[in-house]
Amino acid sequence: MNTGSKLIITLGLGLALSACMQPPKPLRGQFSEISPLNYQKQPVADLMVRWTGFVVDVENSKEHSCLTIVAKVPDQVARPSKRIRVDQGRFLACKPTFLEPSSLLKKPVTVTGPVKRLVEKKIDDMSYNYPLVDAQVIYIW
Repeated sequence: MNTGSKLIITLGLGLALSACMQPPKPLRGQFSEISPLNYQKQPVADLMVRWTGFVVDVENSKEHSCLTIVAKVPDQVARPSKRIRVDQGRFLACKPTFLEPSSLLKKPVTVTGPVKRLVEKKIDDMSYNYPLVDAQVIYIW
């Protein structure tokens, strides 16, 4: 096999593998590119987002459960990037169901759904405006 044939095969395999690098089916679709940090500066109700990060808190009530997530930059499959470790702020992801804290704390997740508004909550003694996502999908990696 000559060098040209090897190059064509290598390029073909590379293209085939890169075509496989897409988010899992529940995370596919059209989403805004805005980060949670930028959303805090310019909130737009019902903007469809796909945000990713690590769960740092779970709050359950009678009506719903909310995850507090430290947002990270997503990789090509919408998972928190291992290469780019920049924080993108925090956000809340809520669903009208019980979410088990022990199954979610410190786990990487990706959330899709519309951002509804900013919710002011405390982090220790500091007030923080969390973007609130009405989570349609909470994908646990």
